[in-house]
Amino acid sequence: MATLIALAAIGVFAAGIVAGIIGVVSVAIRREERNLTLTSGPTGYVTWAGRWLNGVYVRTPRRPPPHAHHI
Repeated sequence: MATLIALAAIGVFAAGIVAGIIGVVSVAIRREERNLTLTSGPTGYVTWAGRWLNGVYVRTPRRPPPHAHHI
């Protein structure tokens, strides 16, 4: 009986984690769509977390440092 209770508690805890992740991703996607900010950097922690969880990032051209000399 104790094993069943422990497994149920672990299951509820895991379900809470999954629901939290899905919630953060959903809120981040909604914010990105509403603000049309996917072509620039993330506007907050929620959008950063949503991009990180989805594997989305913005590529920006890198400029060489001002002291670099090309020979």
